This record gives sequence, C-alpha cells and structure tokens, in this order.
Amino acid sequence: MLATIHRADNTDDRGRLEHILDALGALDRTVVLPVHPRLRVRAEADGIQIARGNLVTIDPLAYPDMVNTVIHAAGVITDSGGLQKEAFLLRTVCTTVRTETEWTETVDNGWNTLDPNAEHLDATAVRPAPAGDPGHPYGDGHAASRVAEVLAGARTPDRD
Repeated sequence: MLATIHRADNTDDRGRLEHILDALGALDRTVVLPVHPRLRVRAEADGIQIARGNLVTIDPLAYPDMVNTVIHAAGVITDSGGLQKEAFLLRTVCTTVRTETEWTETVDNGWNTLDPNAEHLDATAVRPAPAGDPGHPYGDGHAASRVAEVLAGARTPDRD
C-alpha cells in the first residue's frame, strides 16, 4: 500500500494525526508513506513518531518514482487531490482521507472512496478494483490531434 498524508486538516491536530497514523499502521500489510515536508514538520513539532506497526516511512519520491509506486501498489490511501486522479488513471484503487474530493467521478465509478476519519481503512484500502469499464471521464486521449486538425483547417468543430 502507498499512503500520502499532508493536508492541514489531517496534520495540524495532533490527535487526528495520531489516529490516522495508527490506522495506517494497523493495516494487515505494509504501508509505505513518503513523508511530505509538511507532515515531517508537524510530526517533529508535536513529537510524533510517524512509523508504527506496518507503516514505514521513506523520503519523498520523484514524480516518475511515485507513478511507478502507484502502478505497483495494491492501493493508495491519501489526502492529496492530484494523487486520487492519478491512481484512477493508473487503475489503482484509492481511499481518500477527506470529507470530499475534487474528483467526484473517481468515487462515482468505484475507483475511489472517502473515509474522512480513517475508520474503515481495513475494508476500503484493500478492496478489489471495480469490475467493468471505468469510462473516460477525462477524455479519450485524442484532444491534441483534434485541436491540431482544427488549427490546420482540416475540419471545423461544428462538422463533428
């Protein structure tokens, strides 16, 4: 499992942060947490040991390494906005430790679930990938060629 926790809502309250870290550490598999600078600062200020149980920490990853880690993870647990969408695009189930998401389509199609208080991670984080076609909520990957055709005068948008 891959986890990222860095938002103020989850790090600035010592009790909440301890609860989230405990929930991550209590999972029945290894959870790798690249420690975001904000999390490191808050944990150090509050005297919190981040690693515990099955939760292990590593330094932040470069973007290509993070993508590779998401691809190979059994699941993602995060409070990051962008990582939710990336997990969907890389076909890795995601659990978001927030009350809401910018990417509601990832929840609607079953690839993401909200667990605002990290109380159900044992069930949500290790769930299987949804069956069926997730669709293309962000387009079909051909926008650039369509734009190039329009700009080249090969077609006009109203002829589609």
